[in-house]
Amino acid sequence: MQYDVIIVGGAMAGATLALALSSKTNGKIKIAVLEKKSPKKHVQGGFDARCIALSDGSCRYFNEIILPQKCNLWQLLSPVAEPIHHIHVSDKGHFGIVKFDATEFHLNQLGAVIELSEVGDILLAAISKYSNIDYIAPVDVEQIHFTEHNVKIDIKNDRTLQAKLLVGADGNYSTVGNAAGISTEIVQQYQQTAIITNISTQKSHQNCAFERFTTEGPLALLPMKNNLMSLVWCVKDHSQLMNLNETDFLAILQQHFGWRVGKLQKCGQRFAYPLNLYRTQKHIAHRVALVGNAAQTLHPIAGQGFNLGIRDVMALADTISQQFLCQQDIGDYQTLQKYEQLRLADQQRIMSLTNSLVSIFANDLLPFQIGRNLGLMALSQLPLLKQYLAKPMLGWL
Repeated sequence: MQYDVIIVGGAMAGATLALALSSKTNGKIKIAVLEKKSPKKHVQGGFDARCIALSDGSCRYFNEIILPQKCNLWQLLSPVAEPIHHIHVSDKGHFGIVKFDATEFHLNQLGAVIELSEVGDILLAAISKYSNIDYIAPVDVEQIHFTEHNVKIDIKNDRTLQAKLLVGADGNYSTVGNAAGISTEIVQQYQQTAIITNISTQKSHQNCAFERFTTEGPLALLPMKNNLMSLVWCVKDHSQLMNLNETDFLAILQQHFGWRVGKLQKCGQRFAYPLNLYRTQKHIAHRVALVGNAAQTLHPIAGQGFNLGIRDVMALADTISQQFLCQQDIGDYQTLQKYEQLRLADQQRIMSLTNSLVSIFANDLLPFQIGRNLGLMALSQLPLLKQYLAKPMLGWL
């Protein structure tokens, strides 16, 4: 089966790339999306929902993807997204506080929080409207062969797919990257684990996202629908917290977070993920490009990982669609170099930024405590500096 592009990984990055390429080529480019897991209608929500925070820049990118029914992708996503109107940043036990408000940036929202299960359903429904996209799932990639002019992929049931370009959107330690000889390195081991769960609060969150720096590590509470909040708590030792009952876990969380949303009343199932900074040695190879977590995986301290990946997706979609519409070889190495050059500065900047924030705000040494609180207080009094530092967080290049 012959395609122009094969995308391995059919979750948010891979599905968005397929839609962006189709939008920018008016549905002319032939795409196969290969996903390990079978698509299913998600019924879980609320306390069991996994969420992701979208920056203002990511929402704008979704706005650029025009679908066959003449609406854009953000029009489909926004009804299930909870907007972030305010961001409150604080350091436990100190006076330094910074508040960000959408109005000071002349925005309707600073970003939005969205449930991944709902996004998945919307993306798959949008893909089904395109006759040029084959979403193949569940599927196992058995072998990848590279020739001078093509990539061939053997999948189960004795099927072989062929394309000019292969894209890895399959997460950390990508199968595609590995087949292309692209190695992944651990740049930084943070000695932290992220605890993820959803919280019910006594008071309304009023569309405010909280980032609080605690002795355990940075703690984020993000607004969700139905007055739930999504918790991402980076801790040094997760085992004790994970084994606590709900009441005791919430009591300790309350001590670290405080009472800005009243009593923390209930939480869902807890998940734990070790945190490291991963980076591939390069983002392209012969007829191969990597996007999102397949290229880099960040610490969640500023919520930049997925938003950085969406910028990978859109830059690759722009590069490939221009080449395709000019009837040029979309897998040509010089074309892929353009994509890599477009992304290099942004990737390095965001990786450096998040890594620096972890070093500064996850350190209990007194000089760091004093320095970061003086910095937070100064930031709250200097609007121009505040706007300058907020730009990368908002996804503005």
